[in-house]
Amino acid sequence: MKKFLIVDDEDLIRHSLTSVFHDKDTEITSAATGRDALKAINENHFNLCFLDMHLPDISGLEIMRLLRDVSPQTRILMMTGSEITDEMLIAVRENAHCLLSKPFDLEQVKLLASRILLMGSHLYHAEDLVTQGGVSSLQWISDDTRKHQRKPISNCITCYAVAPHGDMAAKLITADILDISESGMGILTDCQLQPGHLIRLSDAPIHGRGVVRWSVYVDTKAAYRAGVQFVSPEHVPY
Repeated sequence: MKKFLIVDDEDLIRHSLTSVFHDKDTEITSAATGRDALKAINENHFNLCFLDMHLPDISGLEIMRLLRDVSPQTRILMMTGSEITDEMLIAVRENAHCLLSKPFDLEQVKLLASRILLMGSHLYHAEDLVTQGGVSSLQWISDDTRKHQRKPISNCITCYAVAPHGDMAAKLITADILDISESGMGILTDCQLQPGHLIRLSDAPIHGRGVVRWSVYVDTKAAYRAGVQFVSPEHVPY
Protein backbone atom coordinates (compact mmCIF):
# COMPACT_ATOMS: atom_id res chain seq x y z
CA MET A 1 0.00 0.00 0.00
CA LYS A 2 1.52 3.31 -1.11
CA LYS A 3 0.92 6.40 1.01
CA PHE A 4 0.66 9.86 -0.57
CA LEU A 5 0.41 13.22 1.17
CA ILE A 6 -1.11 16.18 -0.71
CA VAL A 7 -0.60 19.60 0.89
CA ASP A 8 -2.24 22.63 -0.73
CA ASP A 9 -4.63 25.34 0.44
CA GLU A 10 -6.50 25.22 -2.89
CA ASP A 11 -9.45 22.82 -2.75
CA LEU A 12 -9.26 22.20 -6.49
CA ILE A 13 -5.63 21.07 -6.36
CA ARG A 14 -6.21 18.71 -3.42
CA HIS A 15 -9.35 17.20 -4.93
CA SER A 16 -7.83 16.87 -8.43
CA LEU A 17 -4.66 15.13 -7.25
CA THR A 18 -6.64 12.91 -4.89
CA SER A 19 -8.91 11.90 -7.74
CA VAL A 20 -6.15 11.08 -10.23
CA PHE A 21 -4.14 8.98 -7.75
CA HIS A 22 -7.07 7.25 -6.04
CA ASP A 23 -6.97 3.45 -6.34
CA LYS A 24 -7.10 0.37 -4.12
CA ASP A 25 -3.31 0.33 -3.66
CA THR A 26 -2.88 3.97 -2.64
CA GLU A 27 -3.81 5.63 0.63
CA ILE A 28 -4.09 9.41 0.26
CA THR A 29 -3.94 12.01 3.03
CA SER A 30 -4.63 15.65 2.22
CA ALA A 31 -3.94 18.82 4.20
CA ALA A 32 -4.98 22.43 3.57
CA THR A 33 -2.58 23.99 6.09
CA GLY A 34 0.98 23.55 7.21
CA ARG A 35 -0.18 22.64 10.70
CA ASP A 36 -2.27 19.75 9.38
CA ALA A 37 0.62 18.65 7.17
CA LEU A 38 3.03 18.50 10.12
CA LYS A 39 0.52 16.46 12.10
CA ALA A 40 0.23 13.97 9.23
CA ILE A 41 4.02 13.76 8.83
CA ASN A 42 4.44 13.02 12.53
CA GLU A 43 1.87 10.23 12.40
CA ASN A 44 2.71 8.51 9.08
CA HIS A 45 5.46 7.56 6.67
CA PHE A 46 4.69 8.70 3.12
CA ASN A 47 6.12 7.39 -0.13
CA LEU A 48 5.37 10.62 -1.97
CA CYS A 49 4.35 14.14 -1.02
CA PHE A 50 2.90 16.91 -3.19
CA LEU A 51 3.70 20.11 -1.31
CA ASP A 52 2.66 23.68 -2.14
CA MET A 53 5.33 26.30 -1.51
CA HIS A 54 2.91 28.97 -0.27
CA LEU A 55 0.61 27.92 2.57
CA PRO A 56 -1.47 30.24 4.76
CA ASP A 57 0.25 29.45 8.07
CA ILE A 58 3.63 27.76 7.59
CA SER A 59 6.06 28.05 4.69
CA GLY A 60 6.11 25.02 2.43
CA LEU A 61 9.92 25.32 2.44
CA GLU A 62 9.99 24.74 6.21
CA ILE A 63 7.78 21.67 5.86
CA MET A 64 9.96 20.44 2.98
CA ARG A 65 13.14 20.61 5.10
CA LEU A 66 11.47 18.90 8.05
CA LEU A 67 10.07 16.12 5.87
CA ARG A 68 13.49 15.54 4.31
CA ASP A 69 15.05 15.25 7.79
CA VAL A 70 12.48 12.89 9.32
CA SER A 71 11.75 10.83 6.19
CA PRO A 72 14.62 11.06 3.66
CA GLN A 73 13.08 8.35 1.45
CA THR A 74 9.87 10.31 0.83
CA ARG A 75 9.72 11.68 -2.71
CA ILE A 76 8.88 15.39 -2.51
CA LEU A 77 7.23 17.18 -5.44
CA MET A 78 7.04 20.90 -4.75
CA MET A 79 4.30 22.95 -6.44
CA THR A 80 4.01 26.68 -7.09
CA GLY A 81 1.90 29.08 -9.09
CA SER A 82 4.14 32.06 -8.30
CA GLU A 83 7.62 33.21 -9.16
CA ILE A 84 10.35 32.16 -6.74
CA THR A 85 13.68 33.73 -5.84
CA ASP A 86 17.08 32.19 -6.54
CA GLU A 87 17.49 31.43 -2.84
CA MET A 88 14.14 29.63 -2.74
CA LEU A 89 15.04 27.63 -5.84
CA ILE A 90 18.34 26.55 -4.29
CA ALA A 91 16.51 25.35 -1.17
CA VAL A 92 14.03 23.36 -3.26
CA ARG A 93 16.75 21.82 -5.41
CA GLU A 94 18.65 20.66 -2.33
CA ASN A 95 15.69 19.11 -0.55
CA ALA A 96 12.98 18.15 -3.05
CA HIS A 97 12.81 15.89 -6.10
CA CYS A 98 11.13 18.20 -8.57
CA LEU A 99 9.30 21.49 -8.95
CA LEU A 100 5.94 21.68 -10.72
CA SER A 101 4.47 24.89 -12.10
CA LYS A 102 0.74 25.40 -11.75
CA PRO A 103 -1.42 24.79 -13.64
CA PHE A 104 -0.23 21.34 -14.65
CA ASP A 105 -1.59 18.43 -16.64
CA LEU A 106 -2.84 15.80 -14.18
CA GLU A 107 -2.18 12.80 -16.41
CA GLN A 108 1.38 13.92 -17.04
CA VAL A 109 1.95 14.49 -13.32
CA LYS A 110 0.61 10.99 -12.68
CA LEU A 111 3.15 9.61 -15.15
CA LEU A 112 5.92 11.62 -13.51
CA ALA A 113 5.06 10.32 -10.02
CA SER A 114 4.97 6.73 -11.27
CA ARG A 115 8.38 7.06 -12.91
CA ILE A 116 9.96 8.55 -9.78
CA LEU A 117 8.56 5.79 -7.56
CA LEU A 118 9.52 2.99 -9.95
CA MET A 119 13.04 4.22 -10.67
CA GLY A 120 13.89 4.60 -6.99
CA SER A 121 15.88 7.70 -7.94
CA HIS A 122 15.28 10.92 -9.79
CA LEU A 123 15.53 11.89 -13.42
CA TYR A 124 17.13 14.91 -15.05
CA HIS A 125 15.30 14.72 -18.36
CA ALA A 126 11.59 14.23 -18.94
CA GLU A 127 10.96 15.76 -22.35
CA ASP A 128 7.76 13.72 -22.77
CA LEU A 129 6.19 15.24 -19.68
CA VAL A 130 4.46 18.23 -21.24
CA THR A 131 1.06 19.83 -21.07
CA GLN A 132 -1.46 19.53 -23.87
CA GLY A 133 -0.42 22.95 -25.09
CA GLY A 134 3.15 21.77 -25.54
CA VAL A 135 4.56 23.71 -22.57
CA SER A 136 6.22 21.70 -19.85
CA SER A 137 4.89 22.12 -16.32
CA LEU A 138 7.98 20.37 -15.00
CA GLN A 139 10.72 22.89 -14.22
CA TRP A 140 13.31 20.30 -13.25
CA ILE A 141 13.90 16.96 -11.61
CA SER A 142 16.99 16.31 -9.54
CA ASP A 143 18.90 13.10 -10.08
CA ASP A 144 19.68 11.60 -6.71
CA THR A 145 18.64 11.41 -3.08
CA ARG A 146 21.08 12.97 -0.69
CA LYS A 147 22.49 10.11 1.39
CA HIS A 148 24.47 12.11 3.95
CA GLN A 149 23.68 15.32 5.78
CA ARG A 150 26.02 18.11 4.73
CA LYS A 151 27.79 20.24 7.33
CA PRO A 152 28.46 23.96 6.77
CA ILE A 153 32.07 24.80 5.97
CA SER A 154 34.00 27.81 4.74
CA ASN A 155 36.92 26.87 2.50
CA CYS A 156 38.26 28.23 -0.78
CA ILE A 157 39.64 25.70 -3.27
CA THR A 158 41.08 25.53 -6.76
CA CYS A 159 40.06 22.68 -9.03
CA TYR A 160 39.67 21.71 -12.68
CA ALA A 161 36.30 21.63 -14.44
CA VAL A 162 35.85 19.47 -17.54
CA ALA A 163 32.71 19.65 -19.69
CA PRO A 164 30.74 16.42 -20.28
CA HIS A 165 32.16 14.02 -22.87
CA GLY A 166 35.40 15.99 -23.17
CA ASP A 167 33.83 18.86 -25.11
CA MET A 168 36.50 21.27 -23.88
CA ALA A 169 39.86 21.27 -22.16
CA ALA A 170 40.06 21.29 -18.39
CA LYS A 171 39.56 24.78 -16.95
CA LEU A 172 41.16 25.86 -13.69
CA ILE A 173 38.57 27.49 -11.41
CA THR A 174 38.32 28.74 -7.85
CA ALA A 175 35.33 27.99 -5.67
CA ASP A 176 34.09 28.49 -2.14
CA ILE A 177 32.87 25.33 -0.43
CA LEU A 178 29.62 26.10 1.41
CA ASP A 179 28.82 22.67 2.87
CA ILE A 180 30.19 19.15 2.60
CA SER A 181 29.47 15.51 3.45
CA GLU A 182 30.91 12.09 2.64
CA SER A 183 29.07 12.03 -0.67
CA GLY A 184 29.06 15.60 -1.94
CA MET A 185 29.44 19.32 -1.42
CA GLY A 186 27.87 22.64 -2.30
CA ILE A 187 30.12 25.24 -3.92
CA LEU A 188 29.94 28.85 -5.10
CA THR A 189 31.99 29.90 -8.15
CA ASP A 190 32.00 32.49 -10.92
CA CYS A 191 32.44 29.69 -13.47
CA GLN A 192 29.24 28.73 -15.32
CA LEU A 193 29.04 25.06 -14.38
CA GLN A 194 26.37 22.80 -15.85
CA PRO A 195 25.01 19.40 -14.76
CA GLY A 196 27.49 16.79 -15.98
CA HIS A 197 30.64 18.86 -15.53
CA LEU A 198 33.45 16.78 -14.03
CA ILE A 199 35.29 18.43 -11.15
CA ARG A 200 38.84 17.25 -10.48
CA LEU A 201 39.63 18.01 -6.87
CA SER A 202 43.14 18.55 -5.56
CA ASP A 203 43.18 20.72 -2.46
CA ALA A 204 39.59 20.09 -1.31
CA PRO A 205 38.94 18.46 2.10
CA ILE A 206 38.09 15.27 0.17
CA HIS A 207 40.41 14.48 -2.74
CA GLY A 208 39.22 12.80 -5.90
CA ARG A 209 36.53 13.65 -8.43
CA GLY A 210 33.02 14.95 -8.43
CA VAL A 211 30.17 15.48 -10.89
CA VAL A 212 28.00 18.60 -10.94
CA ARG A 213 24.40 17.52 -10.39
CA TRP A 214 22.74 20.95 -10.46
CA SER A 215 23.73 24.58 -10.89
CA VAL A 216 21.84 27.80 -10.18
CA TYR A 217 22.86 31.38 -10.93
CA VAL A 218 22.70 33.52 -7.77
CA ASP A 219 22.01 37.04 -8.99
CA THR A 220 22.78 38.69 -5.64
CA LYS A 221 26.30 37.22 -5.69
CA ALA A 222 26.88 37.25 -9.46
CA ALA A 223 28.03 33.65 -9.16
CA TYR A 224 26.85 30.07 -9.61
CA ARG A 225 25.93 27.80 -6.75
CA ALA A 226 26.31 24.13 -7.62
CA GLY A 227 25.83 20.73 -6.03
CA VAL A 228 28.72 18.31 -6.57
CA GLN A 229 28.47 14.55 -6.00
CA PHE A 230 31.74 12.76 -5.26
CA VAL A 231 32.45 9.81 -7.56
CA SER A 232 35.15 7.19 -7.93
CA PRO A 233 37.12 7.10 -11.21
CA GLU A 234 35.31 4.00 -12.48
CA HIS A 235 32.00 5.82 -12.22
CA VAL A 236 33.07 8.76 -14.38
CA PRO A 237 31.47 8.32 -17.85
CA TYR A 238 34.20 10.16 -19.76
